Amino acid sequence: MTRGCLIVALGTPASPHPEDIRAFLQTFLSDPAVVDMPRWLWKPILNHIVLRVRPKKIAPVYQSIWTEQGSPLLIHTQAQAQHLAAELEDVKVGYATTYTQPSIAQAIEELDVDELVVIPLYPQYAPSTVAEIWRQIDIVESQSGAPRIIRAQAWYDNAAYVRWYAETIAESIADSAGSPTDKLVFSYHGVPQRKVHEPQSYREQCEATTHAILSRLKDRGIHIPSEITYQSKFGPGTWLQPATIERMTQLPDEGAKNILVVTPGFFASCIETLDEIMVVNRDKFIAGGGSEFRMVHPPNSDPAAGAMLAEIYRQYFPGQS
Repeated sequence: MTRGCLIVALGTPASPHPEDIRAFLQTFLSDPAVVDMPRWLWKPILNHIVLRVRPKKIAPVYQSIWTEQGSPLLIHTQAQAQHLAAELEDVKVGYATTYTQPSIAQAIEELDVDELVVIPLYPQYAPSTVAEIWRQIDIVESQSGAPRIIRAQAWYDNAAYVRWYAETIAESIADSAGSPTDKLVFSYHGVPQRKVHEPQSYREQCEATTHAILSRLKDRGIHIPSEITYQSKFGPGTWLQPATIERMTQLPDEGAKNILVVTPGFFASCIETLDEIMVVNRDKFIAGGGSEFRMVHPPNSDPAAGAMLAEIYRQYFPGQS
């Protein structure tokens, strides 16, 4: 009986060039779980407006975050798989992406195991991030010879994950002792306020994560005002509030001149953290009168990421080494 663990990230363009960004967006934005507009309405908008304009517009942003090794998201996902493999010596470990390569089906075939735990790299469950993973798993399971697949549930209160964030926040606060932190701003990826996106359940998970991290900070004697915001709005309609970008211009007037931004919904740095938070939101904050803007980056390639994921795996196979 061979066992495996597959971690799944969203995916990333193959390069920061418009043609590869277009190919990525074509697949990603065609997912009804991501954009829930009627297909007859959305497809013309996607093909004739979004895919013609957006790739060229955001290419400079991707180019600004790209590294010599490639996409930050992919590099960190690969490192996380390696760290997880080091934690689970008797388990075959792989990684896949929802919308690019390696695909979920390809990764499962290459692992060639009898039992498999699939872990989406999203601590909080939202249909727009996880539903497509499970749809692809459904297809794999329908085929003969498929392994027994266990779908890891949302891990927004995972002890190792919460502990890592609390310790990292505490270290960041200690490092800036000469400039006391006025506020912790927790920024999560937003979802539309429509039933199909399960916004209330998602909000509750974000709040539970934040509460767990703050509780650990209080145990360490750290008591700093905090709030939850939501970022990355895309398309029409109302999304979860308050919006991170709007709060950036308001916080300085409320006396929060030095802030520490935390993004616990992201497990690896990507365009949403490296540009949207560290550039766009930071600029808004400084322009609004803020003095110091700092950020706690996701676990990324920290070996601790492997320990977190191993703890999730062992919920399904206790004692597995």
